[in-house]
Amino acid sequence: MASTITNTTTASANSALSDAAQSIISGATNATLDVNQLVKALVNAKIAGPSAILSAKQSASNTTLSALGTLKSALASLQSALEPFKDGAALQRFTATASEKDKGLSAVPGKNAVAGSFTVEVDRLATAHKLASDGFDTGETFGEGSLDLSMGGKSMHLTIAAGSNKLTDVVAAINRAKDNPGVTASIVNGADGQHLVLTANKTGAANAIDVQAGPGVDTRLASSQMREVEPAGDAELRIDGTRVTSASNTLEGVVSDITIKLASASVGTQQTLTIAPDTAATSTSIRGFVKAYNSYVDALNGLTSFTAATGSTSAQAGALLGDSIARTLAASLPAVVSAGVKGGDGVTHSLGEIGIKLDKSGKLEIDDETFKKALQPGSSAIAALFGSGGMTAGLNSAITPYVQSSGIIERRSTAINKELDDIKKQSSMLDVRATQLTAKFNRQFTALNNLMSIMNNNQQYLTQLFGGANSAGALATNHK
Repeated sequence: MASTITNTTTASANSALSDAAQSIISGATNATLDVNQLVKALVNAKIAGPSAILSAKQSASNTTLSALGTLKSALASLQSALEPFKDGAALQRFTATASEKDKGLSAVPGKNAVAGSFTVEVDRLATAHKLASDGFDTGETFGEGSLDLSMGGKSMHLTIAAGSNKLTDVVAAINRAKDNPGVTASIVNGADGQHLVLTANKTGAANAIDVQAGPGVDTRLASSQMREVEPAGDAELRIDGTRVTSASNTLEGVVSDITIKLASASVGTQQTLTIAPDTAATSTSIRGFVKAYNSYVDALNGLTSFTAATGSTSAQAGALLGDSIARTLAASLPAVVSAGVKGGDGVTHSLGEIGIKLDKSGKLEIDDETFKKALQPGSSAIAALFGSGGMTAGLNSAITPYVQSSGIIERRSTAINKELDDIKKQSSMLDVRATQLTAKFNRQFTALNNLMSIMNNNQQYLTQLFGGANSAGALATNHK
């Protein structure tokens, strides 16, 4: 690179000097100098070399900076693919399956669930209390005074006043009250008039609605005067013969870290709920890791590749070929991936044991049959490699110094950006130098041009006076 730039600069300088000499010769033979062209050539001869060097440095720095960004992005994506294995979370997933499909029983296991099965028989669902009044005439008013409404240990107090005591006013007041305990009021227009309907927002026997009409308020608004459309009731079921009640149809904490959900179709049906490790989710997470690792390897290989020159094609080198960061990563990450990990059973396990191996290019490949067998519940190899403290944990620790804030790649990028700032300053200084040289050469060659013009005029005068090679001058003619 340096040799090429030097040669180019020398050629430019020689060309400029040749142009200058030719211009002076031309000027000496009755022609004026092309000052602009001459100055441009000479300034270029002075500036071209340093300018080319700075441009080359800038291009190289930008290329390296972009390559580091690509590498960091690939590492970050790989680290994201390791996230499901943090603290062994990817191996702590379970599925819940009811023996009768579409029968209203489902469950969501947590990471601390225990594999097993149990019978569930639902006798009744939890219900939300609902009350409905008799029919009222449209526009009917309900007096003046207080209306107290309570549910689930909470209550609110409403004031019914003249001018805002129609049924629509009462419903609006209940629904917009800030201290509403969880009751929704609505109006059903029936054949016999308007009916006030109150519905509890929560299920359970403890969430019954109670309405008390104070003095001066129509007692037909009291809950004692309303019809019970739906009672406030708890869910009742038996799990492995043990009677369980719940205010909600979503039961949490009844079975260790398993949330059971009931729907109407489950009533009166005895079902078996089976909790098992979610091998499909584990497989997806591991395959996601393999894909991300291979994408990282592709990125690194592309950035460190070298293609030798062949015929008319010049050699091509990756932006990070020979770079210390790339070399370290190329050695350290495969070492972590291929290393054995001692499991809880005291045996050292490796990826090859579960059907995952490194190929010649450094990428991971999966033997589906071996991998599928290794995914069976209770696999000590899967637990050792992808559990807490396993291979994935080690890989995550190896990546972190490179991708973290103020990490290895960021520090290197910061240094390159500083170099680019310095190059920009040097380029600005070079521009100033070019301006100064242009002004200097313009003054010098303009003066020379003027001098040569005077010399040329003098030459013409002397020729006219004394004669030239082929003619006699004025003095000679007069002398005759």
